[in-house]
Amino acid sequence: MNWLSETGNVINFVYNRHVSDAVQNVLPFVHRRVDDLYRFIHAWVPSLYGELDENYWREQGYILADTDTDLSPELSPREAEKPGEISEEGKSRSQDSDEIADITKESWELIKAPYVKLYSILKTSSTSADSEQIQDPEQLSMSEELRRALYNDVSIDNEVIVPDLVGNTEILSDDHREQLCRHLPARAEGYPWTLVFSTSQHGFSLNSMYRKMAKIESPILLVIEDTEGNVFGALTSCALQVSDHFYGTGESLLFKFNPKFQAFHWTGDNLYFIKGNNESLAIGAGDGKFGLWLDGDLYQGRSQSCSTYGNEPLAPREDFVVKTLECWAFI
Repeated sequence: MNWLSETGNVINFVYNRHVSDAVQNVLPFVHRRVDDLYRFIHAWVPSLYGELDENYWREQGYILADTDTDLSPELSPREAEKPGEISEEGKSRSQDSDEIADITKESWELIKAPYVKLYSILKTSSTSADSEQIQDPEQLSMSEELRRALYNDVSIDNEVIVPDLVGNTEILSDDHREQLCRHLPARAEGYPWTLVFSTSQHGFSLNSMYRKMAKIESPILLVIEDTEGNVFGALTSCALQVSDHFYGTGESLLFKFNPKFQAFHWTGDNLYFIKGNNESLAIGAGDGKFGLWLDGDLYQGRSQSCSTYGNEPLAPREDFVVKTLECWAFI
């Protein structure tokens, strides 16, 4: 029986050792997940925890702060004990940091704004799912709200460095390029703009344009000038090609310069980014309409409002005639 007892002791030792290790590994994980769950519930369903009694916590010696926006210097324990009094050291430090704090807060508000807007949209969407109230007819759709939050609500006036052109353009001015630079995807920034196709050099042929892009892995800037002098076009997330289905990503967009520059980003309503065959090229679609459509001869085109980009027609007339077309790659 001794060997059974010893075997049992060994089994117990091994079992306890593994259980102990498992518990030590699991407990920190569980603790982190509990913290995450608390933050999630506190953010989305704050009513579960009731309202905060600020007076009670102040009496306990705590200082309440808004962690989302308060970027001012923290008070030392000595300053916190007497809220009505500020030491000379505190006054000096406050004066020295006023200018920096103002700049920091302003910058933080600019950076934070789109994310706060998105949080508000998601929260509103979540709560409205359980509500049977009639929506305000003027309320914007989710995709429109997201588009405005991401692209229109915040503008940071940074100096734009316009890259060099590799090739000659008959359409783009320096102002055109500067405006377009503000809307390039991150992977296209900083690269020279290289001319890969031009109707003036390569002829009016859609198939020729496809061939010129066959080995290019880069977003493509397609710029058109029609016979009435209007300049507009599209930025596609990849090279243009023949395909039986729509392709591309939400990096794609439409734009126009007349009468003023406007960029139309993906709304999120559908995935009809780009589709091309030997007879035509379409960028953006929905309800039988195309944001930008070109025929196989790159001569006649059409632009309509489409749900992919929520765009206005890019040209004053729905049907237009191409004077010059250029395609630029970022390589």
